[in-house]
Amino acid sequence: MPTSWEISCLLISVGGSPAPVAYSIEHHRPAKIVFFASRASRSEIETAVRPLATHRWTDQEIITTPDHEDLSRCMEALVDGLPAALANLGVSSAGMLVDYTGGTKTMSAALVLATIHLPVRYGYVGGKVRTKEGLGQVLDGSEALVITPNPWDVLALDVRRRLARQFNRGHFAEAAATADEAAGHVGERLRPFFLALKVLCDGYARWHGFDYPGAASALKHSAHKLGEWVRTAGQQAFEPFAAGIQSDRDRIDSLAAAFRDLNKGTQPDNAAMVELVKDLAAQAQRTCRLARRPDDGVARLYSALEKLAKAALAARGIDNSAATDEQIPQPLREEFAAQYADAATGTLRFGLHASYRLLDALGDPLGGRYAANANELRKVLDARNNSLLAHGWRPVDEAVFDKMLDLTLDFIGIGRGDLPVLPSFPED
Repeated sequence: MPTSWEISCLLISVGGSPAPVAYSIEHHRPAKIVFFASRASRSEIETAVRPLATHRWTDQEIITTPDHEDLSRCMEALVDGLPAALANLGVSSAGMLVDYTGGTKTMSAALVLATIHLPVRYGYVGGKVRTKEGLGQVLDGSEALVITPNPWDVLALDVRRRLARQFNRGHFAEAAATADEAAGHVGERLRPFFLALKVLCDGYARWHGFDYPGAASALKHSAHKLGEWVRTAGQQAFEPFAAGIQSDRDRIDSLAAAFRDLNKGTQPDNAAMVELVKDLAAQAQRTCRLARRPDDGVARLYSALEKLAKAALAARGIDNSAATDEQIPQPLREEFAAQYADAATGTLRFGLHASYRLLDALGDPLGGRYAANANELRKVLDARNNSLLAHGWRPVDEAVFDKMLDLTLDFIGIGRGDLPVLPSFPED
């Protein structure tokens, strides 16, 4: 009787009675078989199993355990021997059926433990008629085959918790790798969930790496797939998470559009620019709080302050990388010409502090905020400049980060509670 699904190879243990082994071969009719045998049962493959089976397989490999009662040695024989056996047969573990009926109980346990991480199914030959009043061996001729999927669907709960911890702590690349690993093992019921999470986490990793268009594309597809799975699977616990992902998808679409404009040399409107700067500040907070990298967080806040000033100047028609003398108010013009003139072009090129001083001289509210906090900002920026990610060797601590975060948010005109936060991946 042929099986209803195709198998690439049958991995089956041998020992005790040859009848269940022959029954399994007859049922699945595999072209290629890997036998797992003890030293004593190895000879039974040809002397007992083959004569009982009418099906003739085309190729085989034999893995022999040196001790059929030692779990470690059984597993070692399988872990060492199975890759080579499959390679010799020209097949992979994908689509392999593992039948753990024969052999000792130790050999059966080893078969399952050594293949639990592979995309396999399991088979067991049972029966309705047994010796010892139903407690002993299955009587020959009364065999019945039981097929079960890999129990990874049950074990996936622990993987999901690991993935949740990684995502909620901002380790998006690691979360994507975990989801990819799980998708390769679980059954059809959970595979769409983990595949959607793989793309989703990759999207957040791209977002955190400033690839806004790449993140928008990843979230566009994965948000829909995740929401679809949550609805069809009836997973109410994931509904808030899926809703949060959808909200982030809408936000990243707007950020990606503004980012594309900037890369084309087009200045987006002020609201879009503020959202980009807010996103940098939110990323900085996640980097410091979740990933425990305050140096990286401060670097992102510095970038946010720079871009905030650059956008405010651009709104007045001034480019701080190519300004002209006429654009600088008289009180600052001579100083800027002396310090920031480019010898080749004659234009003025200046950084963060000079940009904010210019904004203050122009009467911009952002420049006023800088003037009110200039001394405090210089202190935290000095700490940043002496950090490992800038020009020095002193790591930045969270206290410095907190001061710079509050200053940055004051410049933007928002509080910490106004920063966007990640959806929370359920950890239970």
